[in-house]
Amino acid sequence: MSDKTAAPQVYGADEINAVVLDPGSYTTQAGYAGYDQPSIVTPSYYSIHTSQENGKSTKVFDENLLFSRPKDGAEIRSLVSDNLVIDWDGAMDQYRYLFGQLEINSKEQPLLLTESTMNSYKNKIKAMEFFLEEEQFCAFYSVKQPTCVSFAHGRPNCLVVDIGHDLTTVTPVIDGLCLRNQVRGTKYAGAYLNQQLRQFLKSKAVDYTAPFMVKKKEGVYWENNDTKPIFENTNNIGNIHPSVKDFFYLRTLREMKELLLECCTDDELMVPADVEKELETENTRWFELPNGLNVPFTAYERQKISNSLFHPSDTLCGVVENWEKPYDGNIIDTIGTKNDLTSKEYVPLRRAKKTDEEENNNGSASKDENSHSPSKDSNKKEDGSTNNGTAVKHEKNDPSVGVTDLIQNVLENLDIDLKPQLANNIVLTGSTTLVPRLNERLNNELSLLNPSLKIRVHSAGNTTERKYASWIGGSILSSLGTFHQLWVSKAEYDDVGPDQLIVNRFR
Repeated sequence: MSDKTAAPQVYGADEINAVVLDPGSYTTQAGYAGYDQPSIVTPSYYSIHTSQENGKSTKVFDENLLFSRPKDGAEIRSLVSDNLVIDWDGAMDQYRYLFGQLEINSKEQPLLLTESTMNSYKNKIKAMEFFLEEEQFCAFYSVKQPTCVSFAHGRPNCLVVDIGHDLTTVTPVIDGLCLRNQVRGTKYAGAYLNQQLRQFLKSKAVDYTAPFMVKKKEGVYWENNDTKPIFENTNNIGNIHPSVKDFFYLRTLREMKELLLECCTDDELMVPADVEKELETENTRWFELPNGLNVPFTAYERQKISNSLFHPSDTLCGVVENWEKPYDGNIIDTIGTKNDLTSKEYVPLRRAKKTDEEENNNGSASKDENSHSPSKDSNKKEDGSTNNGTAVKHEKNDPSVGVTDLIQNVLENLDIDLKPQLANNIVLTGSTTLVPRLNERLNNELSLLNPSLKIRVHSAGNTTERKYASWIGGSILSSLGTFHQLWVSKAEYDDVGPDQLIVNRFR
């Protein structure tokens, strides 16, 4: 008998200390592969100040400096919108700053970049040029964020529901690869809730004052629209750009969202009572603004704002500014990356093995069916999507699609062989999914809509894992020994060209 045994497959890759970069709409994460959380989490914003003496511009990326007292005339700009980089000059400077903080040697360390499934061709080209040509990383790879989330949860076949700052997206992941043609999404996400909170404060005649503008304050409780805060302004504030105030306001709104909001079922939604009576109940919560004014939020108000994720047209303050146009789920059309050059749509192995005879039979059957009475499914593609790119809506009178209907749209368009497995592996990620009871309501509504399917909604209990699942998945992925063959070197980039890499490698 031979004592020889096959060598175990190597999965560890500690000798390659890769760098993982995960840009998001509100924060950007960076760190080393193999770590369980990013080393640096910084806002996807930067401050730029132009000196009046020499005309030189100075950019600030440090989070502590961003939230300190700004310089006279400084402006704060956003780097990422709708999960797409919109300011590459600022983004490249931010990445260089992050690399310096991490003390990265780009010539000896590869870089893994996470990207949105809707990332544009132009952005992909720019990323490769920057990391491989300008920063001269020894190797580079770009991977879709839902793929990273699937690795973070250990579920290669799952339905990734990402409710972030700008977007809510639902992405089917099969064998670790995203089905781009099946992606559905809307702009009813964290920023949508922020704007409702902003309009709610406006309805109470509450004016926001940034923390750096307050020298002293006294606690004042809101009673009516005539209630005013009592505070002393900071001396010599100077010229404050409106973007600075908006940036600080955004942070306060995020704190409100994290501390106050709570989802509930439509049946449990409390009936709005008289404000004075409601303020005396235990269900009312108070939030102190930087100027010392304490604003009340009744249970009805907190639940109504949260539930707008499920019913976007049914809001607390009527029409939401900048969201007047309804979103029906076709996010790729909304963002405008539908016709961009991208990788080929992944076809699962069991689908690719269909015989020519089966294909011909299906083709002739559909042809006969179309010639007599066209059905709503006759224009479906092999991957389950429709030729016109539209998704089924449950609310016929409401063009806006909430998160439950968004997931249901994707499930209904999936291939029948894939639907049960993905319905049993729905993964929640993104900061906005931390709203209490959102998971519970989502599970209940999907179970009612799909009685024949076993619905299971998975979400990490740890806040860090929920917020940064995309980065954590990238950290796991780039640490695998089997991932070595996927790295793209500068030599391959020069030899093959970016177009071929986008189509054939970055899937």
